[in-house]
Amino acid sequence: MTPMKTLLSGATLFALTVLSGSPYSSAMAAETKAASQAQITITQAQLDTLLKEHKLSGVSLAVIDNYEVVLTASSGEKRFGSGQKIDDETAFSTASISKPVTALLVAMLEEQGKLSLDDSVSKYLKRWKLNPADFPNPDAITFRRLLSHTAGTTQGGFVDYYEGDDVPTAIDSLNGVKVPRYDKPISLMFEPGTSWAYSGGGYVIVQIALEDLTGMSLPELAQTMLFEPLNMSRTTMYQPNHDAFLSNVASVHNDDLTVIGAGLPICPQIAPSGMWSTPTDMAKLLIEMQNALAGKQTQVISDDVARTTTHIETLDVAGGWGLGWMRTEAKANQDWFSHGGSNTGTGGHIMGTMDGGRGIAIFGNGGNPARIPVIEILSADIMTQLGWNTSIANASQQADQSTLKAIEGTYDLGFGQTLTVKQQANQLVYEGGLKLWSADTSGVLVHVGEGKFATDGYANLLSLDVSNDQKRLMVSRKGSDKVSYFPEVEPKP
Repeated sequence: MTPMKTLLSGATLFALTVLSGSPYSSAMAAETKAASQAQITITQAQLDTLLKEHKLSGVSLAVIDNYEVVLTASSGEKRFGSGQKIDDETAFSTASISKPVTALLVAMLEEQGKLSLDDSVSKYLKRWKLNPADFPNPDAITFRRLLSHTAGTTQGGFVDYYEGDDVPTAIDSLNGVKVPRYDKPISLMFEPGTSWAYSGGGYVIVQIALEDLTGMSLPELAQTMLFEPLNMSRTTMYQPNHDAFLSNVASVHNDDLTVIGAGLPICPQIAPSGMWSTPTDMAKLLIEMQNALAGKQTQVISDDVARTTTHIETLDVAGGWGLGWMRTEAKANQDWFSHGGSNTGTGGHIMGTMDGGRGIAIFGNGGNPARIPVIEILSADIMTQLGWNTSIANASQQADQSTLKAIEGTYDLGFGQTLTVKQQANQLVYEGGLKLWSADTSGVLVHVGEGKFATDGYANLLSLDVSNDQKRLMVSRKGSDKVSYFPEVEPKP
């Protein structure tokens, strides 16, 4: 097979030798189709070497270009050392990638006239109710806010359970019963609609509401409305303790490659973290979304549903969030809808461009220190091979010295992080975690006109705002009416 052009741009190249007989050997050759605009190659040897270098049991991926799957590839083992090879039909626990699927179901039901995104979720809850002591204004707890993490609800994420464990129900989870991370019922952290905080618990509320409304379990609802119509035969929200669960699945692993528990996590909190799938099936979902956004013929997702779920609801804290979909990423300076997933010892990432029909889905069965670098390396190489990388717009005009001087300072990003902006070598630069969940901690801010600044790999624009003598950075997005702010703070000594 043809070697990959560049695996690590500017970094050490990995050896490309196939590890014959090794547990890292690929289950099957990478299947490559002719791309409409470019060719892409990922070899077995490259995947095997990545797995060995990063101590990851297995990986599987699918690549979309011009609205078509142009490559699928897989390597490694379902259970490390077992000899059971991962193939393109091996399903992984997708963790939080369940969230955009849940949001799609809600938007589709709204389109059918069965609910409104701006309804109080309490209108549909029968088996469990919003406690007035914890939710003094139930009308403010809407589907839209729960799905965009702006409702203020607690319970960020959950532990996994395994066969033999005392597994709580979804309602137990909301009540803080048998849920190790939470010893009290779900409640509020802030007034709904005033900020952003990631809340898997909010999605569990949605799960109960959808089931009470439709009389169907969430797995049955997803199967009927999305998975079957899109021929996603290797995707399910049924759990490993259910008769309808899949058979070809990848086990979860500790960082030392030992299998965790029985190997197959059970997630009663299905809406936020209970889906299993393959990269190929996720590519079908991404393409359906992209066709809808482009006004092309689709099977079940209308352009209204696609636009509703990808519409930016807030730029607060995370830098861009829709209904289920993350809108904060700007890899290769493309405009993405995406979501990552990370249950213990498994997870992945899916991403599709808002236009142009480009996308990537990657899953791996190992811990974050092993899985995330492999996903980042493969994603970067795919984008390079297919020529997706673009530069931010050239400066439309040179910012004057007074503008540059005024914007210098240290600003509060949230999450306990700060951003320092200063001039250096005739450029405006930043230091700090501007790009959420990125290893980048510095970069150049380029003036793009009207006092607004952009930087590579960041979806938003920054500009200076002064209100009541308080200096702050205003965060905005081209094409969106949403704004957010980073207030100035005293720099740390």
